[in-house]
Amino acid sequence: MFEVKEEDLLKEMLDKIPNDLDKREGSSLIYNALAPAAQEIARLKSDMDRFLEYTFASPNIPDEYLDKRCIEHGIERKKATYAIKLGIFYDTEENLMDIPLKSRFSIDKTIYVAIERIEKGKYKMQCESLGSKGNYPSGILLPIEYIEDLGKGILGETILDGVDIERNESLFNRLMVKLRTPSTSGNKYDYLNWALSVNGVGDAKVFPETNLKGEHENGCVKVVMVDSNKHKASSKLIEDVYQYIEKVRPIGATVSVVSAIEKTIDITSNINLVKGYNLGVAQQEFVNSLEEYLKGISFKTDYISIARIGEILLNIKGVLDYSDLQINNTISNVKLADEEIASLGNVSLGVM
Repeated sequence: MFEVKEEDLLKEMLDKIPNDLDKREGSSLIYNALAPAAQEIARLKSDMDRFLEYTFASPNIPDEYLDKRCIEHGIERKKATYAIKLGIFYDTEENLMDIPLKSRFSIDKTIYVAIERIEKGKYKMQCESLGSKGNYPSGILLPIEYIEDLGKGILGETILDGVDIERNESLFNRLMVKLRTPSTSGNKYDYLNWALSVNGVGDAKVFPETNLKGEHENGCVKVVMVDSNKHKASSKLIEDVYQYIEKVRPIGATVSVVSAIEKTIDITSNINLVKGYNLGVAQQEFVNSLEEYLKGISFKTDYISIARIGEILLNIKGVLDYSDLQINNTISNVKLADEEIASLGNVSLGVM
């Protein structure tokens, strides 16, 4: 809208100077005075275009500008959190032993620190790195500093998932939900926005006038949700959402908060590969693409499209064609119930 080429602007400026004055390129005082000004004005006009674009919410604008637009509507970007996992410690005789709080351990280039004693030999271990990175390691812990009589430490199950800082796409989608769905006096859209605002929630559905048994009943609201990875929600996250909604909702409704039900999706097919391409590599790329597809459709469609699965398969590098594609041993779309999300199970590719 505002952007203009530097040379066009300079020409326009020079055209306004009478021709009986010296305005030759590179040698005249007038030209040498106007050229830097034209360059600066062209840059400013380009900045004006960019800043105008940033005033309209989009997942593609810089983070700080999207944050400002969201804050106008009472929405803040969800912050990253630390993963907490179970640490179990044994002495040299294989007996459970206590360790000093704040002891630090390393595993897979990731550091965990003991923050709370659960019982003898068992501790809550908090990852020192923010985000989901801390959810994945498990196995033998190596002490950063010497601990007397320590035989071994084991990092076990996840107690509290670490969550990455909210991405622009998710933040933008929450903004659109709030702007496009009128929320007033505790209607279903209020419950949706309240659930989505809790850190760790990836998406939610609201069923008004539904009791705990799924039957319609006046004054009851059921909230079904998934975590930020579009998987079933943990009991801790369910409790967090319930407590938050209880704090902000109007008096009257009976609220239940539950996790979505994961429906396992198994996929088999035969493929024709370009000569020299590895079947294992192709299968792993297919799995990665399928996981992204399933995340993208979570709570958005009520079926898994076999045509879309076939399209994903054909877009895998090295795949020329496929045959006998099946989802859960069928050659048709797979239906999802209202409270179900698809969870990728076994993926098996053979060679045609």
